[in-house]
Amino acid sequence: MQLRLTWLVLVIFAVGIMSIGIVGCGGDTEEEGTTKEETSDSDKEATGTPTEPAVAARPEIDIDAEKKAIQEVYSAFYKAFNQEDIKAIGETFETSKIVFGTVFAGNEPVPLAEGWKNVEIGIKGLWIGIGTKGARWGQNDRLTDFWIRYKGSGMEAAAIGYNCYKGSFPGETHIYLMKDDKDGWKIHEIDSITENNLGIFGFHKGKPRIEKFMKVTREAEKA
Repeated sequence: MQLRLTWLVLVIFAVGIMSIGIVGCGGDTEEEGTTKEETSDSDKEATGTPTEPAVAARPEIDIDAEKKAIQEVYSAFYKAFNQEDIKAIGETFETSKIVFGTVFAGNEPVPLAEGWKNVEIGIKGLWIGIGTKGARWGQNDRLTDFWIRYKGSGMEAAAIGYNCYKGSFPGETHIYLMKDDKDGWKIHEIDSITENNLGIFGFHKGKPRIEKFMKVTREAEKA
């Protein structure tokens, strides 16, 4: 009897010890979680919430200055073409990407030439060809309409001059240019349309042939 009583006391004692241990562990766990949470909040207050690096705002485009620079490039091309100076023409082009064309006969437009080698052959062909020899870019070298916007780390622009190759009357010259810090503005696309073909390929009534020029004029605000 006494032995049974002794075992009963030991069992009750053991159960009591286990209960205290379980409660203690639960308390430690909860307290540890709270401590971690408080530490996390403290870290946030000390260091702030991580954010993406701020991108510096681009300065507003100086439209007048860029228009002047673009005009200078076109005037240099215009002069070089009429003086049949192929080297000077190349200095106004991005020769690795240049697209060049002229339309002076609606039923037989000169196909667009791509790449400097093909463009050079095409221009020299105009200077010596039957029906084109002696023809000049006219009536003047003025650009009138401009669209200018940022593109990557540089800028891109489209422009229209109401003048053209073999144009004794106003036609249209369509130009697409890009600017970078190294070379400034360079012509990437240029196409000329005589007055009698504006209904087919003109900007206002027809469908211009050069793609990047059309993309910019559709998407950018007119400067």
